[in-house]
Amino acid sequence: MAENLIVPEKIKLFHIDVVNTYINDITITDNLSLEFSVAHNTKHNLEDERVKIELFINLLSNEEIGVKFHIDFHYQIEDLKDQYNLNENESPIFSGQFIATLLGISFSTARGIIFQQLQETNFKGMVLPIVSPFKMLASRKEE
Repeated sequence: MAENLIVPEKIKLFHIDVVNTYINDITITDNLSLEFSVAHNTKHNLEDERVKIELFINLLSNEEIGVKFHIDFHYQIEDLKDQYNLNENESPIFSGQFIATLLGISFSTARGIIFQQLQETNFKGMVLPIVSPFKMLASRKEE
C-alpha cells in the first residue's frame, strides 16, 4: 500500500442511495437547539474493487425535532489493492487517508443532497457544518 498515493481519477462514485430520511419540522422555534452528529460504516468487495460508505447524519433536538439521514455512497476504485494491506487474518486494512478521502467526498455530496431535500420544509436554507474527514474516521458506527 502506498500511503498518500490517491489518484482521484481512479475513484468513481457510481451510485448514491438515500436509504432513510426523517424530518420533523413541525414545532421549530427561534431558540431551538439542535445537536449535530455524523457516523459512518464502510463495506467493501475486493474482487469487484468496490467500496460502500454509509453515512448517518443527525441534526436533532432533545424532543426529536430535526433531521436524520442515512445515505449510501457506492464507489468503484481502480487498483483498489493499492489502498490496503492484509492483516494476519487476511482481512484488508485500508489506509486512513483513503477512507478519509471517500468520507470527504461522501459527506460533501450528502450536504448538497440534504440541503436540497430540506428546501420544502421549515428547515429551508439550513446548511450542515463542514467536518474534517479525518475526524469522521473516529465516528465509525458499530453494527
